[in-house]
Amino acid sequence: QERLNGTTENQYLVTKPAFFDPSNTVLPSDANFQASTAAPQTIYQPNQNLRAPYTMQTGITLERQLTKYANLAVTYLNSRGIHQFYTNFIDANPIIPPATTAVPPNEITYQYQSGGIFKQTQLIVNSSVRMGTKLSLFGYYTFNRANSNTADAGSIPSNPFDLSQDYGRAAFDIRHRVFFGGTAGLPFNFRLSPFLVAQSGVPFNITTGQDLYQDSVFNTRATLGTCTPNVIGVKQTPYGCFNLSTQPGAPVIPINYAVGPGRFSLNLRLSKTFGFGQKKETTNTAGGSPRPAGTFWGVPGRHGDRGMRGRGFGGDRGTDRGASNNRYNLTFSVSARNVFNNVNLAKPIGNLSSPLFGQANGLAGGPYSSSTANRRIDLQVSFNF
Repeated sequence: QERLNGTTENQYLVTKPAFFDPSNTVLPSDANFQASTAAPQTIYQPNQNLRAPYTMQTGITLERQLTKYANLAVTYLNSRGIHQFYTNFIDANPIIPPATTAVPPNEITYQYQSGGIFKQTQLIVNSSVRMGTKLSLFGYYTFNRANSNTADAGSIPSNPFDLSQDYGRAAFDIRHRVFFGGTAGLPFNFRLSPFLVAQSGVPFNITTGQDLYQDSVFNTRATLGTCTPNVIGVKQTPYGCFNLSTQPGAPVIPINYAVGPGRFSLNLRLSKTFGFGQKKETTNTAGGSPRPAGTFWGVPGRHGDRGMRGRGFGGDRGTDRGASNNRYNLTFSVSARNVFNNVNLAKPIGNLSSPLFGQANGLAGGPYSSSTANRRIDLQVSFNF
């Protein structure tokens, strides 16, 4: 905000500029922008009452040692967040009927504010099986439900005068997540490490592409339409029928009204270790201590649905060294990411004015795919001593 404070650096919004030279593109000066009636300056500033956000969390865990090697834990988490960040357009003019859009502001000022909230409930079931170097399995299932009126610090309310209109299903309200991984010892010092991850769809907004408050933010949500054939101004979609334009004051659909497709990926890693040199003494790790329940790979917290961090792709790579108790170990491995080549799509486009509405134009990324390939096979050699 110090850089774009209107003095250190200037930023303007120009629509349909007429001052460019089509034959010899000349960059306009600051005076050109200031002289243009369609060039309000954009300024960012913090609110004087800005506060640090914090989360209040209550949890209870029930844990049971099922057998000598296996344990099970069930955790309930209730989270409440206040003073959550968002960015508000404070120069907005009210929409006065019969006008359908607000009068454009002379200046666009975005202010960082901390009036957001969220409420989240999670039920987490995790388990592990540990039988020394022969078998190690671990996994969890998470049921998640969350409501919020802001997604992050850059989130801009659809109505700058009423943040409560954006309270509803949170962007991180991914209802179901499943994670499973492990490593198994095979004959001749081979090891197989599976890594399975799946989740239900990601919520997304359905908008009309309108800019009601003239701040270049096109986040006006749609209103429900009549599903009658050949009706003008109504678009029929797999998510329902919606009016292509929203009138000021009309009741809009809830935020994050639609849900994208689910995601699934299975990764496998096969490794072979050659051990040589003097053998080391080993300790018996059978039935080792289970992971603390309720803190399974960062599951708790507001973004508990992001609890998939922790072990890397292919399981616990440290167990490759445990396949041999020699002083020196040479390991060859092949890793296959997304074995079934399942196409895990990014969040669908929710703008009704786009010809690509309801389609995704990218991959999900993260543990599901990379930006360059949907399925990938890696060959690796490592030497441990």
